[in-house]
Amino acid sequence: MGRMESDESNTKRVTVRVPEQLVEEYDEALDEQDTNRSEDIRQHMRRTVSKPTTDGGLVPPQDDDTLAAAYTELRRLTTDGRSLPLTEARSVLASKLNIPKESVPRRVLKPLNERGYLKRTGDPVNQPHISVR
Repeated sequence: MGRMESDESNTKRVTVRVPEQLVEEYDEALDEQDTNRSEDIRQHMRRTVSKPTTDGGLVPPQDDDTLAAAYTELRRLTTDGRSLPLTEARSVLASKLNIPKESVPRRVLKPLNERGYLKRTGDPVNQPHISVR
């Protein structure tokens, strides 16, 4: 079976130099965890960027004005630390960002979730919520 090619249009290669012994020990540890270097490094990067800043919140995305506005609005709505019903988040963001309500999950919520700004909570079928970090 041929090797599957990934869509690299939205990725960036990162190269680092590491002592050979450290790489060998790292690979052994990853084998025990049933993962690989690339996935482990991506997970580490996600954890790093999702750590709170000194003010207790994340810095809004700097590379996308729509995501930055959405994150700022979601933080405003959840200042007390509560989770937000998904239906409410979709409605508010659609109005605030002037985009169709049905586009909010794909254009806003999914990218924010993938970047570590949001977490899905609640009952995923009957009462889905999101928590804002």
